[in-house]
Amino acid sequence: MGRYLLLLFSILYMLLCQASSSGVFELKLQEFLNKKGVQGNKNCCKGGLTTSYQQCECKTFFRICLKHYQPNASPEPPCTYGGTVTPVLGSNSFQVPDTLPDGSFTNPIRMNFGFTWPGTFSLIIEAVHADSKEDLTTENPERIISTMTTQRHLTVGEDWSQDLHSVGRTELKYSYRFVCDEHYYGEGCSVFCRPRDDAFGHFTCGERGEIICDAGWKGQVGWLLIGWRKGGIV
Repeated sequence: MGRYLLLLFSILYMLLCQASSSGVFELKLQEFLNKKGVQGNKNCCKGGLTTSYQQCECKTFFRICLKHYQPNASPEPPCTYGGTVTPVLGSNSFQVPDTLPDGSFTNPIRMNFGFTWPGTFSLIIEAVHADSKEDLTTENPERIISTMTTQRHLTVGEDWSQDLHSVGRTELKYSYRFVCDEHYYGEGCSVFCRPRDDAFGHFTCGERGEIICDAGWKGQVGWLLIGWRKGGIV
C-alpha cells in the first residue's frame, strides 16, 4: 500500500511541475553612442556646457521595460514581464561593462519567468541622464536621452539575437535571448524533466524533455516512468 501512495504523490508532483514553467530573458547591453552628449530635447545634459572646445557630458543609465507584444509599445508601466533600472554605466559613448566594482550591475541583465514563454515580446530601453550617480529617477522626461523600442518574435535557445537601434544622434547595440532553466524544455520552457534513479523512477531526459528509461527499466504512468519487475512495482 505504501508503494502505491508514493506512486500517487509522485504523479501529483510531476503534474504540478508540468503545469508550471521556468526560464529567463537575458538582455546584454553592449555599446552606447551619444554623439553630441545631449538629451532627447537637444539640450546639454545638466552639468555640462557646449563650447567650441568641449562637448556636453551625460551620466548615462538605462531603464528597461519588458512587456507583452504590442504593435506600439509604451514605456509606461506596467512592465508585464519585468523591468529594472541600471546604475550609471558611462558617459556619452561607452562599452557597457560586464560588472561594476561595487557589484551593483551584472551584464547580461536577467528577467526570470514563472510561466510559459509566449514567443513574442516588446522591449523598451530608455537611456537617461542622472544629475548625480545617486539620482536614478526616471520621472523627469527632460532627462531622457533616447527611447528605443523593439517588438519581436523570439524562439527559445542558446543563440543570441543581435540588434542595433539608432534614435536621433544616439545608437545602442545590444543582444538578447530566452533560455530555459535547468530541467525545463520545450518551445515555452513548459516541459519539466529531471533525471532520477530512485524508488520514484529510473530515467534520463532527452533534448526535448522526453523521458528516456534507463537500461532494464520500462513503463509509464502519466508523466512518471518507474521501474517494473516481475511480481509488481519496484
